[in-house]
Amino acid sequence: MKLRCDLHINGENRKLLLVPGPNELDSRLALKLAGYLLFWKFEPKVDASVKTPALARFEFLPDLVGLDEGGEIVLWVDCGTTTMNKLDKLIKRLPYARIVVIKENEREALRLRKDAESALEKHARVEILAFEGTQFKEWLSCVGEKTEVFGESEGLLINAVVNEHPVVANLKTF
Repeated sequence: MKLRCDLHINGENRKLLLVPGPNELDSRLALKLAGYLLFWKFEPKVDASVKTPALARFEFLPDLVGLDEGGEIVLWVDCGTTTMNKLDKLIKRLPYARIVVIKENEREALRLRKDAESALEKHARVEILAFEGTQFKEWLSCVGEKTEVFGESEGLLINAVVNEHPVVANLKTF
């Protein structure tokens, strides 16, 4: 399913189209939308490719990327599953960028944190965020092919009306 989003967040309006890749689940698209809202101030790109100059030296792509005025990466976001190998390379290649992984639930986030602690020398550079309790299921149930979002997003909080359903998602850091 494609997500066609009309976003009204923090007093600004943006349109967003999220197109799934091969075998990409709706839940991953919902995570990308949440990430986009959480990092609204970075004006993240969801369709960055190797043609994006800052990504030319990478053999993999982010789900969301934030660039500074000079086109350098200041934010790299992966949603759902990622590998320790990828995180290790990001830590080394992006010494000044925020590296964030967003997970659906606390259990997955804790597992990733444990794996990172044992596999990565500078594991603290990776921010791991997760929805609390059943918040992701509630979020996913509100998101559809046409998604309208009105509200606010800052830090780890999304306080919005999503397709006429009030949603408060307060993500936790691991």
